[in-house]
This record gives sequence, structure tokens and C-alpha cells, in this order.
Amino acid sequence: MADSNAKNGALVAIRPSTGEILAMIGSPDFSNAAISGQINMAISPTRQPGSSIKPITYVAAFEKGWTPSTWIWDVPTQFPDGANPPYEPRNYDGKFHGGMTVRTALANSFNIPAVKTLEFVGIYDNPDTPEKDGMIAMAERLGITSLTRNDYGLSLTLGGGDVSLIDMTTAYSVFANSGRKVTPVAILKITTFDGEVVYEYKPPEAERLIREEHAYLISSILSDNEARSWMFGRNSSLNLSFPVAAKTGTTNDIRDNWTLGYTPDLVTGVWVGNADYTPMTGTSGLSGAAPIWSQFMEFAVPYLTNGAPTPFNRPLGIVDKVVCRLSGTEPSNWCSSQYTEVFAFDQLPLPPGQDLVRRLKIDLWTGYQASEACEGPSREMLVMNVKDPWARKWLETDDGKRWLAGNEFPEDPVYAPERECKEGDPRPHLGINLNDGQVISTPVLEIKGTARADDEIEKWVLEFGLGEDPGSWTVLNESDKPVENGTLHTWNLSGMPNGIVTLRLTLIGKNAEVDKRIRLNLSLPTPTAPPATPTLTPSPTQFPPTPTATPTSTQIILPPTETPTLQPTPTETPTP
Repeated sequence: MADSNAKNGALVAIRPSTGEILAMIGSPDFSNAAISGQINMAISPTRQPGSSIKPITYVAAFEKGWTPSTWIWDVPTQFPDGANPPYEPRNYDGKFHGGMTVRTALANSFNIPAVKTLEFVGIYDNPDTPEKDGMIAMAERLGITSLTRNDYGLSLTLGGGDVSLIDMTTAYSVFANSGRKVTPVAILKITTFDGEVVYEYKPPEAERLIREEHAYLISSILSDNEARSWMFGRNSSLNLSFPVAAKTGTTNDIRDNWTLGYTPDLVTGVWVGNADYTPMTGTSGLSGAAPIWSQFMEFAVPYLTNGAPTPFNRPLGIVDKVVCRLSGTEPSNWCSSQYTEVFAFDQLPLPPGQDLVRRLKIDLWTGYQASEACEGPSREMLVMNVKDPWARKWLETDDGKRWLAGNEFPEDPVYAPERECKEGDPRPHLGINLNDGQVISTPVLEIKGTARADDEIEKWVLEFGLGEDPGSWTVLNESDKPVENGTLHTWNLSGMPNGIVTLRLTLIGKNAEVDKRIRLNLSLPTPTAPPATPTLTPSPTQFPPTPTATPTSTQIILPPTETPTLQPTPTETPTP
């Protein structure tokens, strides 16, 4: 690590079932003053943990109802920060990755989903509830005692608070011990010079701090090598020869590299950096601390277990459920890819109706989901269930459209409304005072009706088209003034062909438009043809007589008993 300007490091290893500290190294060289070697960096409480603290945020979210398949959007997002400019977190790779489940977000250590998770959990306890449910309360419960400031922001979940390696390793030991904590101990026995036992440690009964199911869910995600391969690859230093859960951390200024990981037999934390806070260069938790952690774990775990590392124990309260890969809900008819996820028995995935794509009947005027409380025009539509406003904004960008196309979604989606239409919502009032199918036989038709709404309208438009399903429309009249049982248009039908025509009255509001259509059967009288102009007979002086052709004889064949006779064809006298 010398080439990366990393001169110091520390390691702590704890047996989670007993709390015994099996190894503690505070620096590479106690005697090296140039690196402040006598400072025990294993217990120094003033280092930032980077992303290694994220599992604490997510387990707090599990306690509030989230699951490994909860859907989060990794998109550009601004978070209010009081009088300061909005906080805009960025991912380590500088990219945005679209929608994903909690499993994918935590396994790949994406920052924006982690900040959204902390926003859901809360930094401090909710004063309106008796429970200690904020992230800091969870960290304290797990053994981190140094988060004592009262001005933390959402960057706390990315490592914005000072901690110690011993406390971080203790917190991870709770996950390794199925949600139970045993306070770490360094001294197991004290004897006098002649062997009299003054003190001997007896492991206390472990204290249940988090649900066994929630601890298992964290272990399941952190040990999922396939899930983290997006950012870490399949053959990283975190992929050992036996099942192991692990998480790295890197601070923005590269002053701290972390890797913490565990099996049920051993939890180990590694920190790399400089005691004087000098930044490192070109390194991360994966390239700096992880190789040290990996080599130690590959030796220590088989050593402690006689070559048979203990697998993670799956609690009886864990169940398998098939979910949609692109929403985390139970699959609907629109789900194209599925996988099996693990859940606490009482915190199951959302139903198919919450899938990312679904078919809903939409009230056309309000844009809300149609309901019995709102009678009026509605239409069944295929919509996307995207509630995050930042996600909707991002999906309109080129990157967002590529994400939609890559996952076989429409590039211009219609979004599911936030609620059902309810009584009291503004309604459109639209009608034409003619009967559908009415026969019209008068050449001038006064069209009366109503075109108004309980809220403002932009305008109404009256049109007609030929046939029952017109391919084109002709505007008869339009106005931005509402009409209540008044004249919409006086229509001169001269020149209109008989047969079916369709009238369409459209009301346009701020957010939507609705229309009313009726068919009319035109049966207009056929116009009487005018009398023909008399033809004048020319006089002989005006035009000479037309010459008469020479008469032609016609042969008439009589029956055989008679003698045939030739007779001339009579010729009429020419008329002048």
C-alpha cells in the first residue's frame, strides 16, 4: 500500500458467540513514530466509516417494514438541507443505475438508495413515538457510541460520522450472532504470580438486540456474491472459499479504507489509512482493506473451525417468495423476469397490484384512479407505478429512456395516480341535448348542451365527423367560456350527405380532457330539380332539311309453305 500513500492500518477479530477479542492490531509498527505507530487505531473513535455503516441503516429500515425486495430508484435526487443548498449525493462510479431492489442497492453499495433509506428511517428518533427508531439509536444499540453530535445530515449513512474500528466490528458481530450481542472482552483471566485466579471471564447470556430474521436478511445480502458482482465483480477479495458476509467502505477524500465481514464463527474489521489524516491515492476499501481482510479470514476461520466453517443459520421465520425482478412485488401478468427472495414471515413482498407496470381504470378528468365515488368518463390504461418524483424526472432524460427501453418498458410511460378519485373531487359536466341515433330532417340544427366543470376549464370544442367512427374531425365551434344548457352551435346542414354523422364535444381542463359523442342520422329532403329549358324548333330558313338516306330492302323469311316475297321498307317523311 506504500504506492497509495497508505502508511497505517488496524485489525480487530472477535468471536461473536462469546465476545472474545481474538486479535487486535493497532498499527503496523508500534515503534515507528513517523506513522504515529503508538496510536492504537483499532480503538481510535475519530475515523469515518464510509459505506461500511450502510447495513445499520438498512436493518433499521427492515424494522420499519422494508424488505430485501423493496424497490428504490438510484437517480439524481436533491434532498433539502435547511438553509444550505440541497444535498445531492453521487455514486462511487459517478453513474445512476435506475430502479433496483434493496438487495441490489446494498450489495453494490450504491449511495443514492442508501440516502433514500436513511430519509425513510430518520437520523434521530421520532419525537412523536416512544420507540427509538432512528439510525443513531440503531447504531447505539449495536455498540457504536461515538455518534453524539446533534447536527448530522443524510450523509451519515455514507460515513459522515466518526466511529472506531472496535465499535464497527462489534456492530457486525450482532449480525454474525443472529441478532444477539455479547460485549467484547479482551481479558479472559487474571492470576497471581503463584497461579491464584483473581478473575476469570464467563461469557454472559447474549442480549437480543434485533430480530433473528432481520439479522439473517442482512447476512443474506452481504454474502450474495452474485448480487454484488455488478460493482465488485465475481472474483473480488470479498469472495472467499466459504460463505462469508462482507462490506467495504471508502471516504470521499480517501482518508479511510474499511472492510468488515463475518461468518458465525468470526467477525473481522480492517482499517487502512494514515493516523494524521493524510489522504491516500488511488485506492478504495476493495483494493486497500479487503485484501488484508481476505487473507486473514482465509486463514483464521478454518483455523478456528478445524476446516469446517459454520454456515449461516436460516431462522424458522424466514420464507421464500417469488418476486418480479423489476419491482420486487409478487409477479403480475406484466412481469417478464422473476427470482426467489427471502422474507421475514410477517413482512412479505407487496402484492401484484403494486407491480411496476399494471392496468388501471383512470378517471379522465382528475387523472386519479376511477372509483364508485366519481362517476364520469374513464378509460383502462397501462400505467407505471413510479411514485418517486425524481425517478419520473430522470425517466424523461436520455439515460432514463435507455433504461426503460433496456427493460422493455414504453419510452413515454403513463404513471399510476397517487390515489383513487373520491367524493368532492372536481367533476366535468358534459352533455349534448340530442339523442344518440336521432334522425335529423331539418336543414338547420340548433345544438344545445352543457360544457363546464367544477374547476377551471381551458376551452370546449364541438366537432363532427362522417360515419360512426370518423377518421377525421371538422370543428363546428369552440370557446373558453363554460356553457350550461345553452346553444353550442347552430349548424346549417346544407350540402351535408345523408347518413350517419358523429358529434364530439370535448372539454379541456388543466390536467386532462374528456369528450362526449353522439351519432345523428341525417335524413334531409332531396332538393327538387329545376324545370328543363324549352327547346326551340329551328325554321327551314335557318337550317336546310337533312338529306334522306336511300331506302334499304329487308328480306323476310316466311314459313316453307308460303312463297317468299320481297317488300320495300317504308320510309317516313323527313321533318324540317
